[in-house]
Amino acid sequence: MAHDLSFENFLRELGLRIGAAAVVVGLFFGLGYINRTGFFGLSRFLDNQVVFFATAFGLAGLVSLCWIEFQQYRA
Repeated sequence: MAHDLSFENFLRELGLRIGAAAVVVGLFFGLGYINRTGFFGLSRFLDNQVVFFATAFGLAGLVSLCWIEFQQYRA
């Protein structure tokens, strides 16, 4: 989180949080689409709610780790 309390940093933080929420919602919708269409036969596994949510949160964790690595590389 930014230490400078300016309007620019507020908008930047808000945009990053909205983007993160969009990625998580997109993961859930994407997995739901894969489950509905039977892409590569994955619907057999994703029909189970526990596997579906574990996969979604695992992918969200993977995306967050990639984002952290990208931020450290950029800095």
